[in-house]
This record gives sequence, C-alpha cells and structure tokens, in this order.
Amino acid sequence: MYYFIVNPHASEGRGRKIWDQVLRYLSKTQNAENFEAYITEKIGDAREFAHQLSENCQFEKTITVIGGEGTFNEVVDGINMDCNKVSIAYIPTKSDNDIARSFRRKYNLKAQLKRLFSDSDEVLLDYGVLNCSSLNRRFAICSGIGLDAAIFDDIYAVKCTCENQPKKLNHIKKFRYLKTMIREFFKLKPTRGYVILDGEKRHEFNNIMFISAHVHPYEGGYLICPNASGVDGKLDICIVSTRHKWRLLWIMLSSVFGTHVTRTGFHLYRCKEVEIHTSNPLPVHVDGEVVGKNSDITLNCIPKKLRLKM
Repeated sequence: MYYFIVNPHASEGRGRKIWDQVLRYLSKTQNAENFEAYITEKIGDAREFAHQLSENCQFEKTITVIGGEGTFNEVVDGINMDCNKVSIAYIPTKSDNDIARSFRRKYNLKAQLKRLFSDSDEVLLDYGVLNCSSLNRRFAICSGIGLDAAIFDDIYAVKCTCENQPKKLNHIKKFRYLKTMIREFFKLKPTRGYVILDGEKRHEFNNIMFISAHVHPYEGGYLICPNASGVDGKLDICIVSTRHKWRLLWIMLSSVFGTHVTRTGFHLYRCKEVEIHTSNPLPVHVDGEVVGKNSDITLNCIPKKLRLKM
C-alpha cells in the first residue's frame, strides 16, 4: 500500500495538476488501486494526516508528500519519529527548491515515481527542533528569527491576497515579493542579544538583523550556510549583525553565490544546540512558516532520524 499526502493548492494550484498526473501514472500500473490519498484543505491537515499514518505503525510504510516546503514541514512535524518503519518521499510542486538544491538535483516527476515504486535509495537525515514559550516545532531545512522571518510573514500575506487572481498576474506578484523585501529592510530595527552554543560558548551582538539555524545550506534559494550538511548531527548558525544597515544588502546579494561568508557583519558557527536571546521579541519561522514573535528560543539538531526516500 502506498500513501500520499497532497496539498492541491500548493504553488498556485500546481499541487492539483501534479496529483492528476500521478493518478494517470498509477492507472497505467499495477498500483492502480493499491494506494490511499489524503487531500489537505487547510493549514495543519498534513501534520494531522502524518500523525495518523505513523501512529502505532506495525509495518514498513512510505508517505509521499506532494506540495511545497510548508506541506513537507508539516509532515516532518507530525510524523511519529519513534516509529522507524515510516519513510517520506517528496514530490515538490516546484522543480527546484531548497531540499532539491541541497542534493544538487532537480525533481523529475516520472523519475521520482519510478523510484517510489522500486527499491530506491533511502537516506537518514537530521532535523531540527524549535522550542520557545510552550511551542515545540520540528524543521527540516532551517529556522530563524528576525528579518528573514518578517519577510516570510509578509510574503505569506501577499500569497493570501493574490491566491484568487488569474495566473497572468503572476509577474505582478513577483514585484510584490520584491516590494515586501524592500519594505521589511527599511522597517528593520537591529536589536541587541546573545547566543549560547552547546550550553557553553556565549557570543554577544549589538546590531542583530537576523539569526538562522540550518540543517541544509539553502533558505529561500539563497546559499546561506554553504557547508551545512543534513547528516553531520549539527546546525550551522548564521548571524548577521552590523551597525551599517546597507551592508546587509551586500551580504544578501553575495549569498546567491555563497561568497558572503567573508563579509563583515556575517558570523557563522556550528553546534548541536543554540540558545538565542534578543532584547526585543522578533518574528520566528520554521521552514518559512512564521509561528509568532519571541525573544528567547532554543534550537536543537536531532541526528539521522528522518528517513527520506530519494
């Protein structure tokens, strides 16, 4: 039996189109009736479906996720990690995303389906856990506090206002995203704070713009932590702190090529756990989903517990 969790609304309805293609593929194989599909309707559905499918699991099971990185995050957050019989396969609604970039590959639907129905490779990956004020959330790619979370929050709001507009206006949406980034840049107010790495090393900063913890190198298409690895049992911590606000733009531009690590104001660390404390509450995100504002968060790396079928 094969199990699918599908977000039909992902990537402006591309999730539905991909699922229709998967159904056509299944109808031509011996697996035409040997599957169960769970279609999401709202935020949180994928998390609940993943929990149901992995709870008290007695046999090997693969859950295939069709959706964006937010849907993938919900499945990772909802799955019972104590059950070592459940693996995840991922068919993203965009051909190139942060997970795909991390493995330096593009997802081809037909190739991915062939691997799904065969003895394809499976890798054990790390994942992260965010803890703050009664909130506990897993993340597969990265979690952060500050400017990047504020941008994600605004972009989500733009998506909500644009989701019913025709596709011919997609180019207008791209300008709105750019406008969002510029607006958040000018609204940005650096704050003081400090981080504690692995409960021992404390680093203080006067002009924090954002802090992000990475399991994998990319965030929103930017190569933020070039040496981050999903199998080393550690988080790569990126901190941008500078009193010269415009320096942030150079860091962001050069991060497209991964050359920002030598820029003044960019700090990079590696640890299993990081405590982040800031003078003012800042937006916090997990894999691009904003979960509120906070000034005290803890991020941990859980080594090689996430089973991903490649």
